[in-house]
Amino acid sequence: MTSLKTPFIVLQRRGFSTGTRGARGHGWLTNYREGKGGRHLQGEYFDRSQTDALAWNRAVLELGSKRVHIKVVAEPKSSTEQTFSLDNLTGAAFDLEMDVASAVFPETAENFVQLLKEKYRGTRLYRVERNVGLYGGDVVTNTGKAGHAAGEFPRLATTQDLSSALWHVPGTLSMVVPTVGEIDSRFLLCSHYAPHLDGIHRAFGMLTDDSLALVKEWHDTLWTTYGVPAGFDLILTEGGVMDESPTSSSQAA
Repeated sequence: MTSLKTPFIVLQRRGFSTGTRGARGHGWLTNYREGKGGRHLQGEYFDRSQTDALAWNRAVLELGSKRVHIKVVAEPKSSTEQTFSLDNLTGAAFDLEMDVASAVFPETAENFVQLLKEKYRGTRLYRVERNVGLYGGDVVTNTGKAGHAAGEFPRLATTQDLSSALWHVPGTLSMVVPTVGEIDSRFLLCSHYAPHLDGIHRAFGMLTDDSLALVKEWHDTLWTTYGVPAGFDLILTEGGVMDESPTSSSQAA
């Protein structure tokens, strides 16, 4: 007579972590919220201070730079919802001045200067990202979904310019680069320290002190809906080169 035996089944109970999130390896999130950078920037690889980063940026600009400006009009939304014309703007006008590192980033700087003269007119600062800054320069859709290089560059032009010679400190001007090595029209005006963007976007210039103060004011006071300015449109109306070789580039920390 055959004996039937029940097979022995080993059950393994899955263990769950206990304790606080920090004890389970999530302490990086707390550090990130304190401005200490992302997980990959913390520990032994994250020892850079804002002061050192700003000093480095200034040193790069001293190698050769151009002073450029952008005129921005803060136009009430009610007027731009009707027939929009740059000739009929009634809002307050402001001038943003910045130095672009033309010696270290020749192609990126030249692309930006050409866009100031040709394509930025009528575009908007389309997004306010909290604790980072203001985005602008979408010459295709004005929403941040697309960008296009200046006339002499193809849309998907590539560059040999370095991607991380400048750091994202308050006042940094940075090109929003969809792919490493590409040239685009979209840019970021940093109002805050943003080390998580280092090596991702191509920082290539710095705002002057007065312009940084204005960008910070917009960041702090603009009413937005999901990051999009809701009360006013910040419209770029003109821009260009002011000085080929500024004697100094003073930026706030």
